[in-house]
Amino acid sequence: MEIKIIFENENLIVVEKPAGVLVHPTQANEENALTKWLIDKYPNTNTLNWPDKSRPGIVHRLDKDTSGVIVLAKNSGTLEKLQTQFKEREVQKTYTALVFGNLQKEGRVEADITRGAAGLQKVMDATYSFSQKTRSAITDYKPLEHYKYKKDDLTLVEVKPKTGRMHQIRVHLKYIGFPIIGDQLYNIKPSKRISKELDIYRQFLHASKLQINDPQTDEKMVFESQLTDDLQEILNKLRKTDE
Repeated sequence: MEIKIIFENENLIVVEKPAGVLVHPTQANEENALTKWLIDKYPNTNTLNWPDKSRPGIVHRLDKDTSGVIVLAKNSGTLEKLQTQFKEREVQKTYTALVFGNLQKEGRVEADITRGAAGLQKVMDATYSFSQKTRSAITDYKPLEHYKYKKDDLTLVEVKPKTGRMHQIRVHLKYIGFPIIGDQLYNIKPSKRISKELDIYRQFLHASKLQINDPQTDEKMVFESQLTDDLQEILNKLRKTDE
């Protein structure tokens, strides 16, 4: 598995996660995961005293089909410090998404999210229902570029989640009427049709920037990741149709 390293020191490693790669393994896919890559590259990490043995080095996660920048810890002390930064909302995360519709203004979504006991399909059905499992979620968004595809409008969006709920960006953007192109779960008929026509079968969502504090010095650290080739190719197609 080829993983691009953006930055590395004795305590942490920042990489670009490709789409299709899990952050940690599941029973269905034990090999294609960042944790497996980390252990293969640094065998001693498998012997350390991690809080969760099944997720060595995992500070935060990206969905399987979301690409982009992610930070991994090389030891449990760094893991604890970085996880505290995420918990205290000191980390700044920036994503790039292509959505269906003409999004004109920047704004904020504050909509609670819950996960049903039945799994992901239940998430779709019950995301906006109030229950004891509901968790607050906040997402900021800003339009960057607009495209016309046949008779439909598409918008490239900068997204900054302030919380870290499962599928938060995907759920929130659909909630306000702008589902992500390529998303196989949170879509509507027009966005699903366009995804098929553009030949994109994973969500156009990329973790483009991550700002953390150095766990040792507390200095600001900023890491960026360019759009992957498949996503950039989609934008190139759309820009040509606008000419």
